[in-house]
Amino acid sequence: MPRCLLVTNRLPLTFDENSNEFIPSAGGLISSLKGLNSKQVGFDFEWIAPTTQIYPYESGLPGHPVLIPKDIYQSYYNGFCNKVLWPLFHYERSTIAQDISGWENYKKVNSIIADEIIKKANFDDTVWIHDFHFFLIPELLKQKRPDLKVGFFLHIPFPSSEIFRELPQRKEILNSLIQCDLIGFHDLSYLNHFKRSVSRILGEECPVVYKRNWGVYPISIDTDHFIELAERDLTRQYLCSFQKTKKEMKWILGVDRLDHIKGLLQKLYTFESFLRKYPEQIGNVQLIQIVVPSRSDIFEYQTLKQEVEQLVSRINGEFGTPGKMPVHYIFNHICSAELSALYQISEVMHIASSRDGMNLVGLEYVASQNCNHPGTLLLSEFTGAHSTLSYAISINPWNIDETAEKIHDALSRPIEIRQHEMQEMKSFLMNYTSSHWAKLFLDDLNEFTSNKRLSQVPNEENFFPWMSELKNKKILLFCDFDGTLAPLHPTPAKVSLLEETKKVLSDITMNKKIDFVVVSGRDQNFLQDLFTKNNYHFSLAACHGAYSYLPDSQEWEHLIPHDSTNWKENIIEVFKLYTTRTPGSFYEDKGYAIAWHFRNSPEEFADFVANKLFVELEEALSSIPAQVTRGKKIIEVKSLHACKGHFVQHYLERREYLPEVVIAIGDDTSDEDMFEYLQNNASVKTFCIKVGEEKTNAKYSLKDQSKVDSLLLNILMNS
Repeated sequence: MPRCLLVTNRLPLTFDENSNEFIPSAGGLISSLKGLNSKQVGFDFEWIAPTTQIYPYESGLPGHPVLIPKDIYQSYYNGFCNKVLWPLFHYERSTIAQDISGWENYKKVNSIIADEIIKKANFDDTVWIHDFHFFLIPELLKQKRPDLKVGFFLHIPFPSSEIFRELPQRKEILNSLIQCDLIGFHDLSYLNHFKRSVSRILGEECPVVYKRNWGVYPISIDTDHFIELAERDLTRQYLCSFQKTKKEMKWILGVDRLDHIKGLLQKLYTFESFLRKYPEQIGNVQLIQIVVPSRSDIFEYQTLKQEVEQLVSRINGEFGTPGKMPVHYIFNHICSAELSALYQISEVMHIASSRDGMNLVGLEYVASQNCNHPGTLLLSEFTGAHSTLSYAISINPWNIDETAEKIHDALSRPIEIRQHEMQEMKSFLMNYTSSHWAKLFLDDLNEFTSNKRLSQVPNEENFFPWMSELKNKKILLFCDFDGTLAPLHPTPAKVSLLEETKKVLSDITMNKKIDFVVVSGRDQNFLQDLFTKNNYHFSLAACHGAYSYLPDSQEWEHLIPHDSTNWKENIIEVFKLYTTRTPGSFYEDKGYAIAWHFRNSPEEFADFVANKLFVELEEALSSIPAQVTRGKKIIEVKSLHACKGHFVQHYLERREYLPEVVIAIGDDTSDEDMFEYLQNNASVKTFCIKVGEEKTNAKYSLKDQSKVDSLLLNILMNS
């Protein structure tokens, strides 16, 4: 069975120096990963994590502890992870405390862990990095071990680009993350924030990051474990005890780690509002609020604890009666059996997070329910679980009065509705466990890495190993123009073919085994003037495939709807505005596409403006049948129908006889559609080649445009 190295900030077991034995580690991340079933997922898992402890032995420890000096670890963990990254990613900017040494030690720990991974990892191992503690590891691994499959999963939200760009270390983090073979997020909004941050902050440094190396994979739990836990004898004992204590009172349950993001204060204010609004419920409803200690050595968390306890005292003082406290406050860990019993006996589970990556408590609550007598889940819309648990009652924890009313509605919800809703959610969790989540992610990681480009050109005499397969084969060759057949030119209208290229194209014209098709974003007039008037009898595709030209017909065929450019007028106005602002820039109307060129503009200023424009266009075009792409010193908006992938499909379907080999060559974002279609749909041997070193859907690549003539010549010689 293949091996997967799980990289986390703690191992699943922690050594307890008092008892001299290993005890389970706390935390939702560890809880989910511990539940992975190797047989279901298809991997043997081994853990790698930093530690400040010197273990007397490692027997029974499922992984590799990496010793970090205490001062470095504290600075890395408390100084940067918890005082910078955590609050920023959760929109708690007022608590951020920048510390140069924290960042330096964050880099040190990431480097130490990366070195340990490199020592442990075999050639065919998969490395799965978890969470914000290790943003820099992907790049460190790829620099030394590009052979490794590297996946990254972020367990917290990724903030909006407006927030993320405030981080001084933003570029270092993004430049590392984009080295991953696959990046996973809980929620589509987190993914979109990440994509916009990459576009806005890296811009020209990372012109293309493809959809195939990121995705949405909402985490789950070990559902079977929680179902089994609910039936244990110890759990039943707790349940019986609670039933005697509770009597006729209704319980609202809160289980939260001590943290600003958990909405503890909002929850207490809401319960206070509920008691004022519905005084008949005083003495009949109790909030059981469990607060799990967390980061107790950080001042901001100590302050939060004081505020929570003061508010609890105020509510109990105002609404309490002898023997009946409205809020039963527990600041401690409780055992799993006791928690399971509380999940089952509470009428309402209240989750009020102001921002939460997922929040697995809601999933645990659902999995633990007896669906004959279920409770109701009140779930903040600011949690990742909000997109997973379909029948939870959605709340905005900041809207105190409205949430108080929803508490009242939840307590009086008819049993038939609760049974149906809880059964639906529990069935979902039984079919989508943490093992299913891990398998989905790792399968996609394996598929992506297996479809990556396989080699660079070793030399001009021995291009690709598959060249030998071209002998006596009928070849269909799709080739981009700008940046592929011809070098990029500061003024697109003045571009011309090199003499060496003209010679190769003449030879291709004479070769009856090669059907050569130029697929370009250029318009019909440009392509026809350049090729047909110079006796190159090639098929042509203009405007990214909006028009097709076959040498035999000598006419252009219009392939897409005439009403596909209703958006153009507004986009041209935007491009005019940015052209005015940016010296040396200009826009080009290509019919079904409009391109804004800034290759002649002041570099730093133009990159900044281009990043801003790209993000604004992405947002503006979200409901319009057009897409924006960024290439080499160019931003282009084109009709969704004008797509090289669609053209290639159309061309193949129109052919009377299929070729034996299909080759596609291109350098820019628009060529990725062509590569993706051919590699996923072609029924013949297909070889896609990217010109340049950016990430790509193509399996092969050339270093730069200067190698294209030699490549074409080698195809000719081997055909």
